[in-house]
Amino acid sequence: MAKKQTAKTAPVKTQGISVEGPGGVMITKLAESKDFLSSKQIWKGQPKVGKTSTAAALGTVAEQAGIEGIKPFFMLFEPGSGGITPYCTSTKCKCGGKDKKCPDCKGSGSVRMILETRKQMREWFEWAAKSEFNPIVLDTGDAMFQKVMDDVCVELGIQSPFGANDNGISWAIIFDEMRELLGLLGDKGVIILMHVYMLEKRVRGGSIQQATFNVAGKTRSYLSGWVNQIVHLDIVPGDDGDERIAICTPTAGIEAGDQWGVYPPEIKLGSSPEEAAAKILQCWDLVEME
Repeated sequence: MAKKQTAKTAPVKTQGISVEGPGGVMITKLAESKDFLSSKQIWKGQPKVGKTSTAAALGTVAEQAGIEGIKPFFMLFEPGSGGITPYCTSTKCKCGGKDKKCPDCKGSGSVRMILETRKQMREWFEWAAKSEFNPIVLDTGDAMFQKVMDDVCVELGIQSPFGANDNGISWAIIFDEMRELLGLLGDKGVIILMHVYMLEKRVRGGSIQQATFNVAGKTRSYLSGWVNQIVHLDIVPGDDGDERIAICTPTAGIEAGDQWGVYPPEIKLGSSPEEAAAKILQCWDLVEME
């Protein structure tokens, strides 16, 4: 009977290591970096599950708790933020702020602006990157993708990249535009709100429906790798009625995950956007819950 072979490992020195990298930088073990204000997250869920209101409440909770730096700014790509009072992409109201009873701006002189073109997006993304706002909330990411796709189609003179006889050129441009726009935000925290899309996923013995986000082409795989956390917001039956939860670990039927291990598998979000925001910030050791 042959002897079982065991792998040999070289002895590891734990002291006196001195390795110099390009530019003279010393190569050392660096401490972990799990900062809410630099994290990239996807929050997905069905309509009206509380994605936008919870993201907006992050600023309110942070201010009440005396946390500096958390001041969300919303990039609007679709209507749906009417029930909150966010800092967001804006344009001048027709009344010019002169009508204090104006039904559109309530006398502020500004109204919500839905970003439609890549030129608008680039201007606002560059501005947001230099602003004091953080995190930047994309409301919603799938609507942003659609706007980018529509703008590219107009430029190329095609109806849709689906079925376009262009050897994938239109899809490549759309992917590059999405990647470059997100890259403009640099080290800012980013929360991408997404609607849920039920994708048929093949498994051993058949297939199942998986709750994921609806972005096509290479952009989808890029976003999955770019973000640090994918959080699935949902409403489920509870002992005292329906309750709002956030699922942060992957299952066969739900795409989720936390690269940094900040979130528990499931978070009970409570009954209000403020309570939900506080529960999320608690996971980052930023607020204490009673």
